[in-house]
Amino acid sequence: MSPRIGLNFHQLLSTSINIVDTEGWEALTISYLAKKLTIQPPSIYNHIKNLDELKNSVAVYGITQLYEKLCESVEGKNNENAIFALAFAYLDYARTHPGLYKATLSPSQTPGDEYRLTGNKILNLINELLKPYNLTDIELIHAVRGFRSLLHGFVSLEKSDGFGINIPIDESVLFVLKNYVRNLKSDIKQ
Repeated sequence: MSPRIGLNFHQLLSTSINIVDTEGWEALTISYLAKKLTIQPPSIYNHIKNLDELKNSVAVYGITQLYEKLCESVEGKNNENAIFALAFAYLDYARTHPGLYKATLSPSQTPGDEYRLTGNKILNLINELLKPYNLTDIELIHAVRGFRSLLHGFVSLEKSDGFGINIPIDESVLFVLKNYVRNLKSDIKQ
């Protein structure tokens, strides 16, 4: 079967990204993508090997977009201002692109090197922000894990309407972040 005239991988990826961003990560299937493109499902296999390959490409797109947003957020900032800026950029990305955010956490069963490399860039960015706190290697791992868990926890609870009290969520985020940074400062080695 020959590829449909005008149909290419970029079009498949773009439509997949739109599906994920508007309808959720789970909505992306070969049959649903074909329906959106008004083609027969087998035609998609002229451009990709399988759904895993497509999902990996969407995950790479999402994690790259997240990384770029995080980098922009910390530009010209340092110390706790950079940590706060990165945290709110992360939350904003998850709120604005919930499907792509989930894709950044859920590549296919076999995530590729590009996905891993970009994920490592995000970790390195956070590591750089935490350097002024002079943490040991192990403490840095704990601090990064805690930071990521804090942010993902807020994202998950907010998405599932887990905050029932009528206090702005961002106020809670800032409160927790200030305490997180205060704790890092108390551990600074002189």
